[in-house]
Amino acid sequence: MTEFLNEKERTETLRILFPDVYRKYPKTITQQQAAEISQVDVQTIRKWEQTGSLPFVPAVDRLLHYHQIRLDDLLALLYSKRCLHDPQSIYMVMLRQFYVQKYRDYPEALLIRDVIEMTGYVKTTVVNWMNHDWLKGYNRGRVYRIPKRYLINFVCGPYYRQIIRKSKVQRADMQSFLEIYQESKEASSCQNISLNSSKSWSTHDAGFTGNL
Repeated sequence: MTEFLNEKERTETLRILFPDVYRKYPKTITQQQAAEISQVDVQTIRKWEQTGSLPFVPAVDRLLHYHQIRLDDLLALLYSKRCLHDPQSIYMVMLRQFYVQKYRDYPEALLIRDVIEMTGYVKTTVVNWMNHDWLKGYNRGRVYRIPKRYLINFVCGPYYRQIIRKSKVQRADMQSFLEIYQESKEASSCQNISLNSSKSWSTHDAGFTGNL
């Protein structure tokens, strides 16, 4: 759960990202349901359990032995697999676009005070990022400069997004982005339904015309 501040934040984030799953499935699911949600086979679910990636609780219903899996745990794993490591995913592309837009009024070469304002973290934390080379910049005399593109790379990277005690600015940014991302998913889903309906009607009309 390193990507989230606490259990409440995790659940709230996942409910925004996976609303349809929460509506369809109970809080505790079986291996078969987990496979259906993940679009993998049951063997893959067992592998995730064996490696410790997916927690489970053994259970018995009369003589039937099965594994109880928390829906939150499965969706958190899917969130990690789909979003945290693939820079080409729609999620990551949109996250980068979000920060490019948010930081558009800042100069291309940032000062430390700019980074403090943009991220909500104190100076010692920002300097620590730079000392560990997590946030790249350069020193011009006594003044540190951070190219804006380096900051965008940093805030979109796994280290920044996996900070446990997030600043108020980071948490607000994440909430805003997740709302935009979910709206985009819903709009895309509606568009696909509309296109499929149009194709269906076109086929129907073509058939109807042919019968005249």
